[in-house]
Amino acid sequence: MVRILVFVVISSLVTITARSQQWDFISADSGVDSIPQRTFFQFQYQVGRLGNTNTDAIKYIESNPYQAFDLRYGIIGYGKKTWHQLHHFPTYGIGISKVLFQPRDNIIGNPLAAYIFYNQPVFKFRNSSISYDFSFGLAGNWKPYDEQTNPEQKAIGSAITGLLGLGVQYHFKLSGRLDGSLGIGLTHFSNGRIRSPNRGINLYGVNTSIFYRLGSGGNKTHLEQDRASIRYPNINSEIPTFKPRIEFYAVGSLGAVTTFQDINNRSLYYLAGSISLDVARHFSYTGKYGVGLDWSYDESLKVVYQNDYPNGNVPVNLLYWPGVHLSYEYMVHRWTFISQVGVNLKVVGDKGTGYGRLGLRYDLSKHIFLRVGLRVYKSLASDFIEWGIGYSWTRIK
Repeated sequence: MVRILVFVVISSLVTITARSQQWDFISADSGVDSIPQRTFFQFQYQVGRLGNTNTDAIKYIESNPYQAFDLRYGIIGYGKKTWHQLHHFPTYGIGISKVLFQPRDNIIGNPLAAYIFYNQPVFKFRNSSISYDFSFGLAGNWKPYDEQTNPEQKAIGSAITGLLGLGVQYHFKLSGRLDGSLGIGLTHFSNGRIRSPNRGINLYGVNTSIFYRLGSGGNKTHLEQDRASIRYPNINSEIPTFKPRIEFYAVGSLGAVTTFQDINNRSLYYLAGSISLDVARHFSYTGKYGVGLDWSYDESLKVVYQNDYPNGNVPVNLLYWPGVHLSYEYMVHRWTFISQVGVNLKVVGDKGTGYGRLGLRYDLSKHIFLRVGLRVYKSLASDFIEWGIGYSWTRIK
């Protein structure tokens, strides 16, 4: 616990320092300040099924459809900022979601979630488009496993989980202010093994939405333009020719995990973490690929080796291991979506030979960034959540 507090304090100090640094991210934050910002409300309804949790006591919930209701407030990226053009004029914002399982009175609860979302067109037509939709946030209102009050619920062990949503939508115009959409989606809830059990909850469904475009407000000219048409044409700016570059970066991360064997010890946590060194080639304003080394540590491996070391003195060298990974990263202004697949160079405990990482990075400055990632292993099982801070430096190729 002391080590975690020290890490948090150091991270906070670095973050405060980094915020004082001003840096223009490849001029993508520039734009046309004189034009209004366009916003919208979105109401979404979804119906689908709860995926198999391999938990017999939840089969009766899996056999019935669930319903979900989402309310979003978002920004229309029509070119006010240069980075909008780089990403085919996306929409993005915040949302809340309520999931209702059948029956309503059940042993896992009916979660309420808050999240950020990002929706980017892939194919655009005259009055419609096909886009992918990504969301990331937190969910509560679960009924977690409890030895006394909820012993049969062995899918989710915490009252709060993370949320990751992926979907595809067909978006179409209905009127001057109204749009509609039809789509399919997957929503994954997990706590990253912070609290066992953590078999996770997966929701598969189809959805439909109504979008209402809000007025710009502002001066008289903008109000008159809104009365004439709420739909502004996308603004295309002159973007400089991209120059490929090489990025070197290092990340230090920490996390906490539990094991299924310690399921009833609600105060026990094990320390986990990693140090990563990467080199990546930026091949465009939005994409990069690379290779990296990981040095990982998981204190919960003591449980795996407890039969070999009944006195509890497990050698430290059995708790850490190196690995090498390949990565692809998609950059949206200051945000980066991270996907990595790797091979362990040393096999310890139950980690196996392969692993992966899904993550999200936010650049605070030209050099300092924050990163949260979920390590997975075996059949995409959660290993641990990494809360990290990193340093980056680049050179033009």
